[in-house]
Amino acid sequence: MTREWIACLKKQLKKSPFYSNAIIGFLMVGLEKLVEMDFACPCNPKMNLMFSVAYFVVPALFSSALMFCIQSPQCKTKYLLSTFNCIIPAAVWIMLLFFDGQYLACAQTSWEGLTVHTDISASTTWCHPLINSNNITEKQITFFGFRNTSQIVALAMLFLSSLPLFIIGCIRCRHQASGSKEPEAEQVEMEDPGQSSSPPRERSSLMEDECRDA
Repeated sequence: MTREWIACLKKQLKKSPFYSNAIIGFLMVGLEKLVEMDFACPCNPKMNLMFSVAYFVVPALFSSALMFCIQSPQCKTKYLLSTFNCIIPAAVWIMLLFFDGQYLACAQTSWEGLTVHTDISASTTWCHPLINSNNITEKQITFFGFRNTSQIVALAMLFLSSLPLFIIGCIRCRHQASGSKEPEAEQVEMEDPGQSSSPPRERSSLMEDECRDA
């Protein structure tokens, strides 16, 4: 039973990209939560940007490569669709990091400090400045401003990605509506209006004719 289920799952993964994207999406959400717990900004202006970009690029590249390995048998027949499916996991990962906000805020941090948990949100870390500690509140407001900007970017990405989905759905609905009307029109044309249909003879009358002939 287990082998049949695994074989069926592999078949669906190769056949439909929806299952592949759904499974990879759930894995990426779990990975993002694990990374969020262990993420600590270097709080070094020379390292912050490179460190944050690595978190954006490396997992996104790995997820796209994994999706490409799954969809590679369909590249010859469905090249554009396979390419689009390979981009989806990377876009989902980048969107998750933007929604979290800490990664972009770390990249934008321009002061040296120490990674500590904020007083506003215990799950969020920020760079506590080591120099000019009198303006801690101002630095913290600046950090949360970067975090809010990151979340706005994620919402914009989610909004822009929903528009082509609506367009594709409308196109498919039109194609299905036109496809259902064409067979009905062809059936009407094939029928001969001048041909009169005679009702079928009853079974008893047919049996009487056979007895007479005998």
